Amino acid sequence: MFPRFRSHLAVGISLFTLGCAAVITPAATTYSVQGDLDFTQLGSMKKGESCSLTVLGIFGPNGDASVAAAAAKAGIRQVRYVDNRIRNYILWYHFCVIAYGE
Repeated sequence: MFPRFRSHLAVGISLFTLGCAAVITPAATTYSVQGDLDFTQLGSMKKGESCSLTVLGIFGPNGDASVAAAAAKAGIRQVRYVDNRIRNYILWYHFCVIAYGE
């Protein structure tokens, strides 16, 4: 009885933790951009980053992962480019917005 219970418990825990995973597809995060893009200037621009953390998929998001917060942290007045970084672990989800500008 106990080996069967342990196997059911292991399957249940793995399904519970995998249910916390989130997927952001490129189609949902792609915006049309008008004009020519020149990414060679990123090294000379100011860079601001703001992040949020979600634990177990239910506690959070804790933090302000917005373009406005990222720009304010770096003192950016005009945002030129925006990027994001996603780190998805089993128990937590870390999402950051990175703003570049002048």
